[in-house]
Amino acid sequence: MSGTRARLVLIVEDDKPTGDLLASAINDERGYRAIRVGSAHEALDAMTKIDPDLLLLDIRLPGMSGLELYDRVKADARFRSLPVVFETVGGREHVAALRERGVATYIRKPFDIEELVRFVKRLVPPRNGPARLGNLT
Repeated sequence: MSGTRARLVLIVEDDKPTGDLLASAINDERGYRAIRVGSAHEALDAMTKIDPDLLLLDIRLPGMSGLELYDRVKADARFRSLPVVFETVGGREHVAALRERGVATYIRKPFDIEELVRFVKRLVPPRNGPARLGNLT
């Protein structure tokens, strides 16, 4: 039986300052642990090594878009029920693409970091204990 662990948030954000700010804000919250990766391919690799509780996903990513990553994640039975929050600049085409997929959980950039943290905490309430990370190297 694995002990209680912190909620693990996988942040997929190619803009390093934004990703670092998000990770820092989430890591500052008791009961949460954030890991940031910069691309969809890195996210897929990380998800084979960790068991995230939430995916915070930029819609615009290099190589594979956030929407393509979302489709791949939801096609995998292990992650079908994983909550996903998109970050978007809010263009109509992005919002339409999210709605086509039944996604209602997105936040528009620029966002208020405290509001985003509250949103994460509502979706995945905290637990106590260390995060279960596995090998991420």
